[in-house]
Amino acid sequence: MASSLYNISTYSRFNLSESESDIQVFVREYGYRINKQRLREEEHGISGFTSFVEKKSKLVEDTWVQENYERFFKDTPNKNLATLSYLSESGFITSLLYSPKGEFLIAGHSTGLIQMRHGSTGVVLCTLRNIQYPPKPVYTLEYSRSEERVCYAACTDGAIYRIEIPNFHTSIDDPPEYCIRADPALECYNTQFYGSLGISSSSTPFITQRCPALSLGIMSDQTKMAVGYADTSIKIYDMETQEVVLTYKVHKLRLQFIPKKLQRMHYGAVCALRCHDQKPYMFASGAWDNTLRIWDLRCKVGCVMTFEGVNICSDSIDLNRDHCIAGSWQPTQALTVWDLVAKKRLHIIRAQNRRPNVDGEYIYACRYWKSKQFNRKGKYAIIGGGGTDCLEVINLHNRYISCSYPAAGAIFAVTSHENRIAFAGAAPVFNIVSFHDPKHEPYKTEDADERSQCEINIKDLTWFDEIDRNNSVGVADRKSQTTKASSIMSQAPVETKF
Repeated sequence: MASSLYNISTYSRFNLSESESDIQVFVREYGYRINKQRLREEEHGISGFTSFVEKKSKLVEDTWVQENYERFFKDTPNKNLATLSYLSESGFITSLLYSPKGEFLIAGHSTGLIQMRHGSTGVVLCTLRNIQYPPKPVYTLEYSRSEERVCYAACTDGAIYRIEIPNFHTSIDDPPEYCIRADPALECYNTQFYGSLGISSSSTPFITQRCPALSLGIMSDQTKMAVGYADTSIKIYDMETQEVVLTYKVHKLRLQFIPKKLQRMHYGAVCALRCHDQKPYMFASGAWDNTLRIWDLRCKVGCVMTFEGVNICSDSIDLNRDHCIAGSWQPTQALTVWDLVAKKRLHIIRAQNRRPNVDGEYIYACRYWKSKQFNRKGKYAIIGGGGTDCLEVINLHNRYISCSYPAAGAIFAVTSHENRIAFAGAAPVFNIVSFHDPKHEPYKTEDADERSQCEINIKDLTWFDEIDRNNSVGVADRKSQTTKASSIMSQAPVETKF
């Protein structure tokens, strides 16, 4: 009886012998599965077990790329200007920004590295910020309009960095054939120069907080800066004093006592923030609470519009005049257009000519095409995500994909300047492409500019300003009508009766 109580079962589903352990069998089985997967990939087959890094069949991929070339690239000015691979130790690119004149690009990596690249060739000009340890991603870059060669970066270490950009004179249309570069192994620690030697620069903390900074925006008058943090707060800073002017935040314990319709603050991490180009008091923000909010600094509450059902997970919102586009992380109906005057959703963009074998949209990056000559009215949008395996330029009016650029992986960052578009993402590949739609026409020059500027000035007024303006115009019109009538009566001949 005693021996039966202490008898331990040695049963195994592999029917092992006493001299063989389970670990040896597991290692042997795992090696067998890996070899089997490799053989199937070589035969263009599908692996027998689930893998997140599993690639599609090369035959299907080549077919789609060929069809995409025949459809969007053949006999058109659309082409790939540069496709560059970089060191994977630098981390994937999380943010991109074109300079106002399009001379260079600024790229922020997931390791904290910030590099300046050539605007048309994509070659690294210099390293603006070295890799920091532990790695902290740079999620947002914003160029200063008042200060020449200065940009700001929002990092998850809680700091907003002020970066001074070296003064490089490089040609966009005719770049040099050769590049003087440092050793690629020391790429992250040495300054790299393009053509001729320049001045080495460094980044300095401009604003520091304990909470990670996920989004950044500078008002059009360059007097205030809006920063969105991971603790659901939005803080407005004075650019001169670097002090907090306003803070939009609600405590989590108070949310249960506030009705959902009356909530005016984010209760999720603020991952997207864009300031209006013409209105220095307005900006938009998106958070992980599935809301898109429009803010007005002149309002005491701050938030003047709240749009529900927008699942924003990255910097995927943009403003243009009276419209806002937002990209959601969802398989269908991910791109939406919102009207800021009517305070409602204007369109749900469903691309009609997208290929049917797409796994979903899942938008990470969404921007208007920045072209003063062809897209001042916001007709074209650029989106990139993790499901389409490409960057798409969509015509928002007819809901058609104007051009599609294949990508190596998920796209996290997009920027554009005139006919050039730069994008990058999870794969260590940097791309610059050119875009031209034969259907679009350039805007008129002087008369159209004056007319559009008048329209912008009129639309910049608030509802109260419009009412006062209409009343004043009405009074002025009545006065002019009375004076005109009196002048006509004085000039008219007087008839006398005898």
